[in-house]
Amino acid sequence: MKEVVIVGPGGLGGIYAALLGDQGQCSITVVGRPGPHIDTIKKNGLKLTGRREAIARINAVDDPSQIKTCDVILYVVKAQDTQSVLASTAHIEVRDFVSSLQNGTIKDELLCATFGHEKVIGGVAIVAGERPAPGLINWTYDGITQFGELDGSTSERVDYFVGLCKEAGLNTEATGAILSATWTKMVGWIPIGLYATLARKTNADIFGDPLIAAGYLGMVRELGALAQARNIPLLDIGPYLVASWTQGTFESAVEQVMQSPLANSQTTHSAYQDIQKGQTTEFSACVAPMLADAQARGIALPAVQAMYAALIGLEQTL
Repeated sequence: MKEVVIVGPGGLGGIYAALLGDQGQCSITVVGRPGPHIDTIKKNGLKLTGRREAIARINAVDDPSQIKTCDVILYVVKAQDTQSVLASTAHIEVRDFVSSLQNGTIKDELLCATFGHEKVIGGVAIVAGERPAPGLINWTYDGITQFGELDGSTSERVDYFVGLCKEAGLNTEATGAILSATWTKMVGWIPIGLYATLARKTNADIFGDPLIAAGYLGMVRELGALAQARNIPLLDIGPYLVASWTQGTFESAVEQVMQSPLANSQTTHSAYQDIQKGQTTEFSACVAPMLADAQARGIALPAVQAMYAALIGLEQTL
């Protein structure tokens, strides 16, 4: 039985931990901060509600030094915590691979620097959940999860883990374009978070308002220009039909945006959840590198820059 370590059993990581743990096809250990959440998982298991009801009896630790070896490490912590978490887990001997379902466009580079390029596969999760209480995860949306080798090749280790996730009930597939998938998610995800945090809107509110949908599309096209400058083709993945939204007339694309599945979802952007809790978001770690890259390439991102500056100003008041 494969030993899988999931670092970060929060609203997103907890979904994978609960589903894979409940399936029983692999041994799951979650690593989290000391506190009630980990303590509750140790005592009562990890409870999943929402799209599926389950209680997964899994291993839980708050000290990564307790883990010496494993087959797979899946990182699902907030982007701003990546460096510290990698430092505390770099000692683990990984037999198969490490992967990240975090947000951001530089996450795989950080994994390669820590574990070596040959140990890393790419991962993208368009999945949503919340942690309303210690030991409890509410699974609200399952768009798609993708895994793929960084060089675009096929591999048994990717196919195996995709199969494992499918058996657990997750909409999962292997891809030969994981870099494009990563950028596609960020191009679609970042503008939602900026509007959600600053306007206090749910995802359905954002996609259902013509004025906000137009502003959202403007930022999608700005970020899409940066991807194009990097020669990264954008895709249509899950609710993010970014390839389609960055083509054709602006007016027709706004209509397409408003027909996204998120317009009828019950989801709230994770950055908005952070602000509601009085916590800073992961946007500094996700957006700042993209803005710096755009500046170095001479690409203007005026709307993204303005909204990002406003969010950072809001965070400074928390």
